[in-house]
Amino acid sequence: MKKHPICTIVNFCSNESRFLKGCIEQALIFSSQVIVPVCDHFFDGTPENRPLLEQIYAAFPECLFVEYPYIPQKIPKKLWKSVDSAHFWHSFSRLVGYSFVEEDIETILFLDADEIPDGRKFARWLDASDYQHHTALKLANYWYFRDPTHQALPFEDSVVLVQKKAVESELLLRQEERDAIYNLLPGPKRRHVTAGDGTPMFHHYSWVRTQDEMLKKVRSWGHKADRDWVQLVNEEFTAPFRGTDFIHGYSYKSVQPFLNICFDMPQFEAKGLSAVKRLTAQEAIQLIKFRKAWNFLDF
Repeated sequence: MKKHPICTIVNFCSNESRFLKGCIEQALIFSSQVIVPVCDHFFDGTPENRPLLEQIYAAFPECLFVEYPYIPQKIPKKLWKSVDSAHFWHSFSRLVGYSFVEEDIETILFLDADEIPDGRKFARWLDASDYQHHTALKLANYWYFRDPTHQALPFEDSVVLVQKKAVESELLLRQEERDAIYNLLPGPKRRHVTAGDGTPMFHHYSWVRTQDEMLKKVRSWGHKADRDWVQLVNEEFTAPFRGTDFIHGYSYKSVQPFLNICFDMPQFEAKGLSAVKRLTAQEAIQLIKFRKAWNFLDF
């Protein structure tokens, strides 16, 4: 299948390792470039799993990994007034990835590592659609809880496809993360975009995790202050799946899994020379200097 002038940017940390292989392999079906930004710490400040990261880098030489340092003390203080730390690092990762998009790329797909495209289905849709004539699209996705066979009945649309020429750095560094990209850009644009048969082209395994992985997720994700997530996770795992979730209260159906997700530690085999750009603290901070009209010292 032909590749489109699309760069897929995949937000990633090693807590998402079991999803990364599927995400990258499916994205490579239709993408001309795949970039994976990754921080050298989790967003709660604990160090990343360095040996695992190096294994992953070597396993996907066809992707560009951009590793940046966790430097909260160097972020301009006034920036925290508009973007809290829980959302800042997710948004900053997308800004890091965007900064390395190749010149001939026309469109950017923003994914999280647990959002797996159905690569062939999406490629067919790209061939037949007028996506180039939309500033931004929010693409529908299936949503799963605890196990890849538990598929929620409602669709969500967290995935964003946007024309590169419409993106500016300050648009990415927002409290609302990807929603800001869609909401703040002018049209034409559409939400809940599905394939021609009305079904989603992406599978979001956001909560398909072990208890420990869920706890790690809720301690560092963008909504960590919203509820007592730790108590909710611990309560969830006192019993088998109850047919609903504690996040949205969705109803579910049982399906054959699109992706066979193993709950053991994933293994990664080196396949070539790693393509890794490791940013210094100064290089990372430079990315926050938006337009020339902005005075960086004003932060």
